Amino acid sequence: MKIYCLIASVILSFSTFSQKSYYFSDPLPSATSNIASVDKKFYGTYKSKTGTISYQFDAEGVSIISTSISSISRETIRESTVYDVRGKYIFGVFNNDSLPCVLEDEYYYFGVRNIDIFIGGRSQNILTQSATSNVYFLNVFENGNYVPIQLDFKGGKLTMNYFEYDLESTRFEFVAKQKTIETQYQKLVVLSPTEEEFETLRTIGVFELPRVFKR
Repeated sequence: MKIYCLIASVILSFSTFSQKSYYFSDPLPSATSNIASVDKKFYGTYKSKTGTISYQFDAEGVSIISTSISSISRETIRESTVYDVRGKYIFGVFNNDSLPCVLEDEYYYFGVRNIDIFIGGRSQNILTQSATSNVYFLNVFENGNYVPIQLDFKGGKLTMNYFEYDLESTRFEFVAKQKTIETQYQKLVVLSPTEEEFETLRTIGVFELPRVFKR
């Protein structure tokens, strides 16, 4: 069984008290400075295969674009002074705008586009660049520490490689500076690797849970 540390921060419940969760005390790579955005040549919107989530890179930083499905009953619309359906569009969800909708089983279903700031604004997440010009790291702020995601830009594609490890992993023992925080259900291990130790982490494959997005 493996833990997959994703940009959505999933809370995991474990069956034993000896299991560990790993975080990093500082954004990685530690030798680089924080940056506001990726290089201009990588600007654009990168969509997942399913189309349910996209990442937008621009001068403002990084945004996550997703679509949530909502519904309103036909009866509610019939009695409402706010909502109105004309043809295949519903009005009233947003001021002065309409959304495509579908009627099914007495409910009108429609998609609502959500944009969340991932890098920039008041976000505590940190973007850094590696020594390789097309490789960046999104450092997701969580529990007062960071979980890094490696970003590889190549040929109009974005590959997001998530931080991955076995529950009983011993692969982090070589990191000299680390501390363990005991909680009721698990141990939180906070790593503070040197630049050399971080490169070793990349070599042993802790960023090998890829997800591909196309521009």
